Amino acid sequence: MSLNTIREVTEITGITVNALRYYDSKGLLHPTVRNSDGRKEWLYDDEAVRRAKRILLLRRIGIPVEKIALVIDNVDGMDEIVLRTRLEELRKERELIDEQITVAGMLLLVDELSADEEVKDDLLDKVFEKICTERGE
Repeated sequence: MSLNTIREVTEITGITVNALRYYDSKGLLHPTVRNSDGRKEWLYDDEAVRRAKRILLLRRIGIPVEKIALVIDNVDGMDEIVLRTRLEELRKERELIDEQITVAGMLLLVDELSADEEVKDDLLDKVFEKICTERGE
């Protein structure tokens, strides 16, 4: 079993020292080794480093800290539930962003196609009708 200092864990994972301390305070990630007087030495074994990496990945996909313990510890099968729910949320967000990109591109194209305000208004009406009709508005 190898042990890593808190600095080494930050280098390995990219998680800041403050974040590691925060995760410790939230009960998500504890140092592996403590002094005989109970003080933390902030040394982490390989399993703790893997846990830190998983925490970082879960944070990266937007899982709230409050739910991370449920996922990591698989409390009542919550890992799959939370991950599937987040995946669906991300897919819906992507659909919304894709639509926003399309609309922004169309608006830019309308502006670029004509300096004539009447033509722009006509094109804008057509874009509006197309977008709103597709969404059922």
